[in-house]
Amino acid sequence: MRKLSLITLAIISSTAAQAEIIKIPQESGFSGYVMGGAGYTDYENNFFKGPDDDNEVHDGLFDSPAGGDATHAIGGLDLRYTFAGSRTQIFLGNLIQDAIRYDFTQQLGVRQEVGDRGILGLSYVFNVKDAETWADPFQTGKRKETDMSMDGMRLSWDQIWGSNFNAAYTYEELDLDQESSGLSLGLGKDQMGLLDRNGELHRLNFSYDWEFAPDQVLRPELVYTQGDMDGEAASFDRYRAQVTYGYHGDRWSLTANAFVGSTHYDEANPIFADKADSDEYGMGGSFYWHRLFGVEGLSGIVSAAIMESDSDIEFYDASMNHVSTGLLFKF
Repeated sequence: MRKLSLITLAIISSTAAQAEIIKIPQESGFSGYVMGGAGYTDYENNFFKGPDDDNEVHDGLFDSPAGGDATHAIGGLDLRYTFAGSRTQIFLGNLIQDAIRYDFTQQLGVRQEVGDRGILGLSYVFNVKDAETWADPFQTGKRKETDMSMDGMRLSWDQIWGSNFNAAYTYEELDLDQESSGLSLGLGKDQMGLLDRNGELHRLNFSYDWEFAPDQVLRPELVYTQGDMDGEAASFDRYRAQVTYGYHGDRWSLTANAFVGSTHYDEANPIFADKADSDEYGMGGSFYWHRLFGVEGLSGIVSAAIMESDSDIEFYDASMNHVSTGLLFKF
C-alpha cells in the first residue's frame, strides 16, 4: 500500500488543527477540540480507492495512474481529561500536536508527566473507518474493492529530560480482507506472494520544538518507517525529513508543513521486473481566524495541501491536491 494513499485518506477524514505545543494543563477537567467542514480533493493513485470510484478502471500497467476528484465532509476530534494532581491525562482522538504535522492517527491512551523528565505516552492507535483499496490493483478493466484495517500501539516521550526533544515509536498491523495482487495477470503463487500487502509497520519519529520567537514554533522532524510486509516486493524502508511552522496569535494563527523523503523496496516487483523505489514531497498550510462571530473558542479554518510521489515504476506514481474549509471549536 502506497504511503501517499494513506495520507490522502487521512486528509479526507480530517484536517490540520491549531498550532501549539501541548502541555498537560495545571487544572483538572476536560479539554480538546472538535471540528467539521467540507473539502475538495483530486488525486492520481492506483492503490487508493477514491470516494466516488473514479479510478475503478485504469488504462494499463504502463500508463499514468488512474485518478479522480471528490467533494467530501471532514471532521476531527481531540478529547482529553486531565487529573492535575497526578499530572495524568487520558485522551481520545487525534491530538492537536499530531494533526498540525498531518499525522491523523486516531488514539486512545494516557499521557503522564514525570517531573522534569518529560511526558510519557502510551496509546492504542486505530482508524475510525477501514481504508479502502483494490483487491488486485493491477487488474485491467473494473477492479474489485477491499477493506484494509490498521491498528496497533504508540509509545511517546515528549520534552525528553526537560528538553525540547521528542520521540515516538508506532507499531501497526495492516490486514486486507482480500489480497489478490497479480491474480488477474496469471502470476504464480510465489510471484503473487512477493506482492502481498498484509504485514506490519514500524515507525520512529524524532523531533525538536524550537520556540524561536514569541508565539512561534518551528519543529524539524526525522521519520523512519519500516514496512515489514508478507511480500518482499511490498516491504520497504522509508526516510523522511519534515518541518512544521506554527504561529499562534490573538486573532489569527497559521500552520505550514513541508516534507521530502524516499522509499526503498526490498525486492523487484515481478510484474515490472523493477523495484518501486520512489521520491516523495509535500507541503500544506492552514489559516485560522479566531473568535469567529464573536464566539470564544470558535475558529474558521482554510487549508490546502499538495503531495507527490515519483516512482521508478510509473504505475506506482501518485499525487494529491486538497483544499478545505471548516469550523473548529476549542474547549
